[in-house]
Amino acid sequence: MKRSTLSQTLAFGLVGLVLLASGCQTNPSPKSTGVDNTGFMSLWKTYTDCKAASDLSQASSATEKLAVATRLQGEDRGFVLLLPTKLERFVNSQPSRFAVDVQAMAAACALHTGQLALDQGRIDKARDMFASVVELHQEKTSYYVLKAKTFLTKLERGIDVSLNTP
Repeated sequence: MKRSTLSQTLAFGLVGLVLLASGCQTNPSPKSTGVDNTGFMSLWKTYTDCKAASDLSQASSATEKLAVATRLQGEDRGFVLLLPTKLERFVNSQPSRFAVDVQAMAAACALHTGQLALDQGRIDKARDMFASVVELHQEKTSYYVLKAKTFLTKLERGIDVSLNTP
């Protein structure tokens, strides 16, 4: 009897060890968060580079990258679950995974680029940047749209424009 009890104990111990080892293997890798974060960090670097830029071409390049990211974010549906047509209407699309508003980053960068263009006497470039902010936020009335519309109005009137004006 003692021998069978010892065998059962060893068998349970061995099964427990195997389950413990396999359970540790199924945990998600901590590297996955770094991969998911790469896209955001790239956008954030582009945004900070834009806001710090004093060179018009560098700011314009950053503005374009952020505008592309904004368009792609709107098109990205992420994981698509194939469902019968009758069930698709009950499923919402997945929300954005960014913790910040990419449209706001693009708009702020475009305003900065427009101001740089004004400082260098490139009125057409400035007008394009300010108009792109209004176009980007068509359905919203935001700080960025109000600021861009103010700049466009002042440009039409020929008034000197500055981001520091109230």
